[in-house]
Amino acid sequence: MPRASFTHHVAVPRSVDEIWERLQVAETWSNIGPVEDVWDAEHTDDGHLQRYRWSTTVGPRSYQGRAKVVGSEPGYLMRLDLDATEVAGTLTTRLSENGGDATQLEVTLEIESRGTLSTLFFPIVSDAVGRGLPAQVERFAESFE
Repeated sequence: MPRASFTHHVAVPRSVDEIWERLQVAETWSNIGPVEDVWDAEHTDDGHLQRYRWSTTVGPRSYQGRAKVVGSEPGYLMRLDLDATEVAGTLTTRLSENGGDATQLEVTLEIESRGTLSTLFFPIVSDAVGRGLPAQVERFAESFE
């Protein structure tokens, strides 16, 4: 099945701890990669995000999926598996101190097509997702200002 990977880096004018806290809020993941809407989030007793449901619209159709945290190193890395009927992938964030109260945020999205129909349209979808990721990550950074 076709695959694609995209990465974008941005400096966020907040501490690593502030960014990490925001990553635990499911709605933070709205509008990053193929994820448009987020709902039905589950957290651990201490507030760490575990999973949520999400949806996206491609043309006239809406698709639903699930996201699950599969890797978490507090203050450094969070990795989510994205699973939907037509697409699967991984959304990874890495944080590092960038001097003072700034944080370097790296977001990597890896997506893979599923099914024959999605394979036909994958080049169009992956191109749109790849072009959109930088603006999505920049908007996330701006939300802290």
